[in-house]
Amino acid sequence: MKKIFLFLILLISIFVFSDIQINGNLETSWTYTLESSPAQFYYNGLKLDLYVKPNDSNFSGELNLNKGNDDKYYITDGEFNFKFDTSQVKTLWKKKSVNTTDWINAFNNEKIGTVDGIIYSFDLPILHAENYLVKKDGGSSSIFISHIRGIPLGNFYYSYIYSREFFTKYIYSDWRLFDFNLNLGNNQLFGEFGYSYDKGENYLDNNYLIFAGNKMNLGKIQNSLYIKYLSSGYKKDYLPDSFSQNIRDEFNIDKLGITLEGDYHFKDDNFSNFSLDYLKSYFSLNNYNYVYIGMPFENNKYNIDNIEFSVNVPLNLPVIGNANFSVYKYGLEDNWKNIKKYKSFSISSNVNGNMFGYYYNLSYIFGNNAVNIENSTVYSGGFSEVLYGTLSKSFGNLNIFGKGMYIYGVIERYKTMYLEAKYTGFSNMELLLSLGDGNFGASKEFKKQLSLTVKTGF
Repeated sequence: MKKIFLFLILLISIFVFSDIQINGNLETSWTYTLESSPAQFYYNGLKLDLYVKPNDSNFSGELNLNKGNDDKYYITDGEFNFKFDTSQVKTLWKKKSVNTTDWINAFNNEKIGTVDGIIYSFDLPILHAENYLVKKDGGSSSIFISHIRGIPLGNFYYSYIYSREFFTKYIYSDWRLFDFNLNLGNNQLFGEFGYSYDKGENYLDNNYLIFAGNKMNLGKIQNSLYIKYLSSGYKKDYLPDSFSQNIRDEFNIDKLGITLEGDYHFKDDNFSNFSLDYLKSYFSLNNYNYVYIGMPFENNKYNIDNIEFSVNVPLNLPVIGNANFSVYKYGLEDNWKNIKKYKSFSISSNVNGNMFGYYYNLSYIFGNNAVNIENSTVYSGGFSEVLYGTLSKSFGNLNIFGKGMYIYGVIERYKTMYLEAKYTGFSNMELLLSLGDGNFGASKEFKKQLSLTVKTGF
């Protein structure tokens, strides 16, 4: 802790006595909780985001200081940039910054995670190159990625990716990918081909992927086709989860849209043994999805007993605001009268709007399907009713926000709420006073706690 503050004092002193711009954000908070006996008052620590930019310099950087689980402070991540005429060097420390810009996003920060390393990019008359040499945080391997994008040849655009992951000096895996885009006015062709292999296995044998697409625009009629193929031997450690063997066609005529999407596989990677796994269809109007139908297949025969469908109906209610009613059902039932034996289903409604300056959002969900709110599963215990709502209002520099949730399950009952008041009237400071825990995904019961957070910009 002392070393951190000595470092920061030294750093700030250098800035004060030199021609360097420094700005950042400082956040600190305190909590008084009645969850324990006796009640406790504790300091949550501070968070510091520091941004550095010397005047008349192509150098810039940032550091972030946070409190760890052991109550010690650490510089949790940082980044420094050095810009030159036609090149740039960026150093990374525990940053999520590896992201190639090919069609399929073959290497992305969500899969690779935080890294330490260097990004070196440069421009030549015939190409732009971006090179990564990083070590995964908490891992033992290092990754080198070179993404080279050539100058356009008319309306033809292309790029090449070379990557190698080193596990030891003599053990590594390689990737090679090539993508392209050909724009012919009303017709666009694009795609990507890639393959991977281990050391000494530089050949194609069920170790590749293919992505191909076509977009046509004929005025009120548009059609987009996407085809993905992934062989069993391709190393997909860093591929997005969304990349799987799939064919998708999006057809639009004026304001009406129909989308068909099929998941498939080839048995034993043999192209003559095609098998359809799942067929999805979407029907939309004015870019709003009204109907979804999903049909599973077994041995290329549809299984209507496990059909999946949903219906969404939007409404605009005068004075009240916008409303949406949805029904979701998985599978057909032998006895539709016995709702207690139903396979997964849910019935939900939502109303949101602005009335007299009060912004509100109310949702009601009934069924036995898992309930997702705020990007988290808040209940998965079978039959339940869930009521969730938010309300906010601004009074000049004072912003009031509140939300609540009530879960009525067959056995379990939960109720929680969260209130906060935020004052932004200071020039570079923000005060936030809150009651409860705002993370409903982590805490379904109301937490008896009062917190004060101070955020300062400089």
